[in-house]
Amino acid sequence: MLNTPRTILLTGGTSGIGLALLKQLHSQGHKLLVVARNQNRLLHLQTEYERVTTYKCDLASRLQIESLATDVSEKHTDLSIIINNAGIQYTPTLLDENFNFDSIEHETTVNFLSPVWLSALLLPTLLQNNMSSSIVNISSGLIFAPKTNSAIYCATKAAIHSFSQSLRNQLAQTNILSQEVILPLVDTAMTKGRGSNKLSADEAARQILRGIKKEAPEIYVGKAKLLPGLMRLSPSLVKKIMRKF
Repeated sequence: MLNTPRTILLTGGTSGIGLALLKQLHSQGHKLLVVARNQNRLLHLQTEYERVTTYKCDLASRLQIESLATDVSEKHTDLSIIINNAGIQYTPTLLDENFNFDSIEHETTVNFLSPVWLSALLLPTLLQNNMSSSIVNISSGLIFAPKTNSAIYCATKAAIHSFSQSLRNQLAQTNILSQEVILPLVDTAMTKGRGSNKLSADEAARQILRGIKKEAPEIYVGKAKLLPGLMRLSPSLVKKIMRKF
């Protein structure tokens, strides 16, 4: 995987880990279909990078995702990798005065439903091209134990973890891999003001691409590599640590 030029759909490619992935993939000769909401950032990317095609899409909208999938399927029959990277995180707890009830649906749709929808809608395109292909879902070390705030975010990551495993079983006899990326705390706009010793977005992207290339079913990045072993040794310790993540 990634040894030859590919057409890759990348959600959330205008900032953070997504932008780092875009830069590294483009430098390796791949063609990128970048999906995001910010039209100005998308226009900048399309101007700066010759093999980048951009799509403005609100991933909270099923209708917009269906339209996106139709367009991609018709224009990019050589699509072989989908990286479901986009995500949002709201930090208030349900007890906080500024907790917004509407945020529950929005966060769940962007973080969980949109990757599922895109995977389902673009699956026929990946199947028909007969190339080794991959659906890559970006997850988190929080799948092992949730933190105190951002309960909905943690739940969506646990859901995407389960979905990735089930999808892997469903695709076992096809040309498509289901890969999951388990991230530690990465230095992005989402994690601003939280924690220390965060992994850089560039290094996270490098490790993600290394795992995709090796066709690893689960790609543990940075300190997240320690979590499976710690869970075997002391699940209660992991839960205590992650509670304050």
